[in-house]
Amino acid sequence: MLKMKKLLISVLAIVMVFSFAACGGGDDNGGGEGGDANAAAGAKTGYAVVSSIADVEDKTLTIDSVVAAVLVDADGKIISLKVDEMQIKPDLAKDGGTVEDLRSKLDKKEDYNMKGASPIGKEWYEQIAALEEWAKGKTADEVAAAVGEDGYPTDEDLTAGCTIHLSDIAKAITAAVDNAQDLGASAEDTLKLAVTAEKSYQSSDENLQYDADYAAVTVDADGKITSCLIDASQAKCAIDGGKFKVEAGNYATKKELKEDYNMKGASPIEKEWYEQAAAYEEWAKGKTVDEIKGAVDGEGYPSDEDLKAGCTIAISAIVATIEAAMAH
Repeated sequence: MLKMKKLLISVLAIVMVFSFAACGGGDDNGGGEGGDANAAAGAKTGYAVVSSIADVEDKTLTIDSVVAAVLVDADGKIISLKVDEMQIKPDLAKDGGTVEDLRSKLDKKEDYNMKGASPIGKEWYEQIAALEEWAKGKTADEVAAAVGEDGYPTDEDLTAGCTIHLSDIAKAITAAVDNAQDLGASAEDTLKLAVTAEKSYQSSDENLQYDADYAAVTVDADGKITSCLIDASQAKCAIDGGKFKVEAGNYATKKELKEDYNMKGASPIEKEWYEQAAAYEEWAKGKTVDEIKGAVDGEGYPSDEDLKAGCTIAISAIVATIEAAMAH
């Protein structure tokens, strides 16, 4: 009887060993809860833009575009956050509204010159870096909850490094998390972001227009793009009798406009801008910045045959913005 009991105990012990081994196999095949492979597979990339025209006077106004990009895990918690802002203040009394310095706030660094007015003696880019670090591991709701009704941060850990107005920034972060998708990025990839701008005219009546391009990419250890998101917006500022005639308020990006951007009829492949942007984003995956730059011809249009099958729009500004993002 004693031998039988010992034999039974031995058999049960062996069964338990195999059972634990089967449960612990997730590290190899991605099936284990919380395993590295599962975390990588759950990484999603998202971005959002909040653009507005404000402070409209006869000769001046402010064009403002806040953009946020995120890499989030399967639970919607932020793995990485990047924020930038393009603020343009044209003055018709100065060279017809031309703004010479079209760098974003992040790119201006010390030249943005807000340190002297900051209660913590920090520049805009330094405070954004503190926000990005603080946001890691948090959800969109937790980020939004740390901003008061007046738009300023209330969380003590956040205010130690960031005291700037965060209303539109928090909106952009929330929207970026909400629209994040599994586009091929992993949790180990590096998130990068850039916004660029240029001045143009709407038509022969010389109405002023400033265009902005946005690029959010994730990059692996080999410098190859694992996910790519691009967008663009046009701030159209009507002029009548040498004065601005435009209403203040938010305006949509080309992707947000979708069919209302209305370029399908003029497209040789009969695709709207947002559809061609999607084709570009898919084509860009797996490529380096040199490969991205090498696929544009001398006139700014796609030269790669695979790309041209789904995208025939001018891409020079898109390429320049992706290059800027990769350099950050």
